[in-house]
Amino acid sequence: MGKTYLLKASYTELTKENVDNLIKYLYKIGGKSLTTKCKRQNAFKISWTDKETKLLTRCHVQNAAEYLNYIKGSITRGQLRTVVADIADYVQFLDSNEDTAFIILSTNTQPSAVQFDSAKRLFYNHQIREQNQNNYATDLLTLYAIRLSLESRVRGLLGIDYATVKGKNIGLSTLIKISKGLKSVEYSIKTEWTEIEWVNNWLNHHMHRHLRPYPWIIHQALEILRPFIDPKEPLIKLNRTIRSFYSATYVNDEIALEKEIESNLQELYPEVKIRWLDKREIVNK
Repeated sequence: MGKTYLLKASYTELTKENVDNLIKYLYKIGGKSLTTKCKRQNAFKISWTDKETKLLTRCHVQNAAEYLNYIKGSITRGQLRTVVADIADYVQFLDSNEDTAFIILSTNTQPSAVQFDSAKRLFYNHQIREQNQNNYATDLLTLYAIRLSLESRVRGLLGIDYATVKGKNIGLSTLIKISKGLKSVEYSIKTEWTEIEWVNNWLNHHMHRHLRPYPWIIHQALEILRPFIDPKEPLIKLNRTIRSFYSATYVNDEIALEKEIESNLQELYPEVKIRWLDKREIVNK
């Protein structure tokens, strides 16, 4: 059987036909449709065994197809080329007949001086160099914005500026654990704490190592966090329709909530010291 060149065609020329053909192809080689839970769980894994490789590969391919389908109405050449470059190894694993002979340059190989230059330009000029205005640079910066929004939301929900034990800050992972176990808070049914923990663990892995993740996983991270951080549906309580940034969280008794938070933290860390915020980010009865 002769070689096929669907990836190369998409990488070379952005057309609606090429994008549609690529999406269909990825769905085809990805095999039977996997559940959203399965695709997300495997996408956010930071370690895995050899026997999990095929399932992990199928998850990446199906997630990539879903991401392309989501953005295809306004996709740019840079976005498409980034996906093709990132997905090439997974395609090669599933279909050795497809040509994947591309030279791929990742930001993970860029010198620190280039990254420092981007930081200066962002701060002083509110821009980055024209040659860095691409997915390889901006996807990495997006991680820090996502992490900041998640931490801001969790701390805001708890009403905690910071909490320390023997002078050391309690990390976001612990604060998420406290948040998901609160009985005083009613969360939106769309809030998936297990998935939020996957995202936080994945963010930590990539940020501490300065690794650019695949764009289709960033897409899934945003989809997971959206119901908790940026809910679009209003909260309906006591015949009231409440539209708020914080409509994913509701409390009847904020004083009882604060006591529960303090008690749960003290159970983990008897010597904990908490600095409370003046206002909590929650819909209050």
